[in-house]
Amino acid sequence: MDSENGPVGGLANTPPENREGRRGRKWPWVVGGLAVLGILFAAATIAALALAFGSGASGISSSSPIVYDEEYISGEGSDKVAVVPVEGVISSADNSVSSTQATVTPEGLKEALRQAKDDDSVKAVVLEVNSPGGGVTASDEMHQSILDFEKSTGEPIVVSMGDVAASGGYYISTAADKIVANETTLTGSLGVILELSNFSELADKYGYKEEIIKSGKYKDMGSQFRKLTPEERSIFQKIVDENYDQFVDVISKGRDLPKEKVREIADGRVYSGEQAKKLGLVDEFGGLDEATKLSREMAGVKDARVVRYVQKPTLTDTLLARLAPQKPEAVQLMEAAGIDFSAEPEYLYRRGR
Repeated sequence: MDSENGPVGGLANTPPENREGRRGRKWPWVVGGLAVLGILFAAATIAALALAFGSGASGISSSSPIVYDEEYISGEGSDKVAVVPVEGVISSADNSVSSTQATVTPEGLKEALRQAKDDDSVKAVVLEVNSPGGGVTASDEMHQSILDFEKSTGEPIVVSMGDVAASGGYYISTAADKIVANETTLTGSLGVILELSNFSELADKYGYKEEIIKSGKYKDMGSQFRKLTPEERSIFQKIVDENYDQFVDVISKGRDLPKEKVREIADGRVYSGEQAKKLGLVDEFGGLDEATKLSREMAGVKDARVVRYVQKPTLTDTLLARLAPQKPEAVQLMEAAGIDFSAEPEYLYRRGR
């Protein structure tokens, strides 16, 4: 009889007042589930919009100028001294995740100088250099941007060196009209380095072998799993020598020093600010205050507001950074240890490991 009227204990045999109670207990779960689905949908929508706008920004970054915020430092008046920070390792901008371009990249520095050029109230620029250097090409592009700014505007650029302004950090500084450093600034490291890893013994120990199919004799030169041949070493050395000659040339022109003297002091060693001044590598001692004062004097400006160019991340930048895939832990550990697999020549000060 029960089978005809419905399952035992089912709603068919449940009094009406109990049926309403059961339905009432289900509603919180239904509402909660819909709320969770709504949150997930909203998050997915925001992520999709961020990716869309981010990829769009990447695609038009060359034609859409960056605008830096102005952070007040000191002074007053209608004229301005623009302070542009160059802090960290010099490298080309990476637009794969965000449109943010720090001024330690050629792209970011160029945009900062463009903003200063387009602002009629800016009468001078101070570069805050706190960098161990970086890529050869990136350093040279930044050096050229500084020269272009000086040529097109006639306005002075003064470098204010921080804790470290070495190798590529010094390379870009040679384009400035004057260089101000602290006595304790670490500078110099004038030269080129190209690091190649050799894991051949480690690979032999653990039985790892690499099979290479190549189109030419030197296509795999610099492989991490075998030693360099004398011919390959010679090829790399010529590249390093060419980059070194370029470094010597920019120092000679920028500091008005004979190339012979530059080669004597450009042996890769680092110098204190005090030693660098004696060698003619810097002009004056001081910090940012002294550098901005010097820039005003060179520009013939009595009073000026000193502002620092900064770029604050947008909501899109923040979302894209969170959505970006993380590097494998092994790669992060190697980078933290300073192991570089790029095999590219660099104007970079790297402490011995």
